[in-house]
Amino acid sequence: MSQMYVVFMLNRRVSFVNSAAENTNSNGSRLSIFNPDKKTLKDLPKFLKAHNEVEEVTLVSDDVEELWIRFCLNYFEVVSAGGMVLNSKNKVLWINRNNHWDLPKGKVEPGESLEEAAMREVSEETGIENLKITGDLATTYHTYDIDGVVHLKTTFWFSMQHEGGDSVGTPQAIEGITEVKWFEIPVPTKIWDSTYGSIRIVVNAFKNRTI
Repeated sequence: MSQMYVVFMLNRRVSFVNSAAENTNSNGSRLSIFNPDKKTLKDLPKFLKAHNEVEEVTLVSDDVEELWIRFCLNYFEVVSAGGMVLNSKNKVLWINRNNHWDLPKGKVEPGESLEEAAMREVSEETGIENLKITGDLATTYHTYDIDGVVHLKTTFWFSMQHEGGDSVGTPQAIEGITEVKWFEIPVPTKIWDSTYGSIRIVVNAFKNRTI
């Protein structure tokens, strides 16, 4: 079975699927593009900015791996790592960054392993320490623009355990973080509605792993 990739652009889901995949018909809010050419891939961010009515895009190809590589060549790639932290009271650690609820993550520094970067970023962004990685969770992708340069961020997510209860955190203000809070599972509606599509993938991966 071919690999499927999902990337979020402007917080909208763009899926890369095999041509044999089902449910690839277009409708008012969902667009399917079969065998997109180089220009279509490059212009996709511009297209989404101009068409707010399109909530989801499916890119269909006989060779998903080749299509994904062609897509990635249009971007400056950034590697990041983060964690979904569970404490002794079965609560999850969340941050409020730029008025969106998020999970702590950040760039991998030269010489760091993914695991080292994930634990460092969680501690820096939340002030919470005494962390232990308990497993892999998911890999997510999203794009963003800085001064006209389009970036593709790949984030490797880990499940973590905090050896403590509702420890008081310290938001990393320089990163736009204003709150650090522990929330019970399942995720409260106000958090789910405010977070990003890529973060929902991480939460769902955690839920599926614990079922």
